[in-house]
Amino acid sequence: MNRKSIVSTLAATTIGLIATAQLTFATGTAQAEEKYTGELLSTIDLGEPAEGFGGISGLTHLGGDEYMALSDDSTGKSRMYRMTIPADYNANDKIKVTDTIMLHDPQGNPYPKESVDPESIRLLPDGTLAWTTEGWAKDGNFIAPGIIISDQQGKELRRIAAPAYHAPTPDGKMGISHNQANEGLTRIYGNDDILMTINEGTLIQDGEQNTEEHGMKVRLTQYSLSKGEAIAEYVVEIGPRYPHSKLRGPSEIIAANDGSFYIIERGYIPDNGNLGEIYRITLDGATNVLGRSALDGTEVPVKKELVFDFASMLKNDGTDPIDNVEALSWGPVLPDGRAQLIVIADDNFNETQRTLLDRIAIAKN
Repeated sequence: MNRKSIVSTLAATTIGLIATAQLTFATGTAQAEEKYTGELLSTIDLGEPAEGFGGISGLTHLGGDEYMALSDDSTGKSRMYRMTIPADYNANDKIKVTDTIMLHDPQGNPYPKESVDPESIRLLPDGTLAWTTEGWAKDGNFIAPGIIISDQQGKELRRIAAPAYHAPTPDGKMGISHNQANEGLTRIYGNDDILMTINEGTLIQDGEQNTEEHGMKVRLTQYSLSKGEAIAEYVVEIGPRYPHSKLRGPSEIIAANDGSFYIIERGYIPDNGNLGEIYRITLDGATNVLGRSALDGTEVPVKKELVFDFASMLKNDGTDPIDNVEALSWGPVLPDGRAQLIVIADDNFNETQRTLLDRIAIAKN
C-alpha cells in the first residue's frame, strides 16, 4: 500500500474536519465557544544553516523574532541554537541561526555521551530555560528522566526529577522504555510555577506500547518549579500505530490561553514517510494518578480531540510539508491578527529526512 492510499484510508471519515482544521476554544465564564480555523501558510526546508545543525526536537519563543531550538543529540554534543524566525511567513528566506550554544553541567563540562537526551525546551519567566532529558535505558545504562533548568549560555542550574516510578530498572519491570520518556514540555498558561511534560510511550508497568491492534496510555506530569517536584499526573490515551508503521506517539505539548493544551502525535511508515496530527486536550474530569506507580484501568483519561492533520496538506505536485514533526511553539501574532503556530521536523541526523519548518495560522471564524 503506498503512502497516499494509507493516508486516504486514515482520513476518509474525517476529511471534512481536516480540510478546515477547526480548533475550538472555550472562553470566559460562559458556555459559549469560539471556533478557529487552521491554515498551513508555508513550508521551508531549513537545510543546514549552521554547522552540525539538525535533530531539532524542541523550540521556544524568546520574544520578537528570536527563538531557541534544542537538538536531541545525545552523543556528547548536546546543544541548542538561537534562531531568527520572522513573524511574516513571506520572509522565510530570512530565517537564520545566530548562535550555537553547547549545553554543559554545573561545573562547565560538556555532558558525557548518553548521559542526557534533550527533547523539549521552554523559556521560563526569569529568562532561564527548562528542557527535558529522556534519560537512558539500554546497554546496561539506566538513567532516570527529568527536567533540567539552564541559563541561556547553556549552564545547568538545577534539576527536577520525574516521579521515582518513571526511572528505568535493570530488570526491565518498571519505568520508561528507552527513548520513550518525557518527549514534550510546556509551561502552564497564566501560572509561572507549573511545568508539564508528556511521555512518548507508556511506562513498562502501565502496559504494552501501542501496536496496530491496540493503543496505549502515557503519563502527563505536572511539576512545581518552586517545590522542585511533581505535583499532579494524568493519563493520555494514544491510538494504535498507523498501518505498517514503526511508531506512533506524542512528540510535543504546548499550552493555550484557555486552559487547554495541544499535543503533536506522529509516526513513521517505512518507505512511505511520516504522518502527524495535532490534538487538543483538556484535564477536566481526568483522574490525578500521581503516586500510582502502576495504572489499574480505573483511571479517567484526559479529554482529547483531533483538530489538525498534516496528512490533509499532502499535495499532488510532490511537495510535502510532513516529516518527523517534533518541535512546536507559538509565534508572534501575524499582521492580519491571526495567531501563528511554528512546527519544526526533526531530521534525526538522517540524510533521507529534512528539517522542515511549517507555519500554521490560527484564526477566528
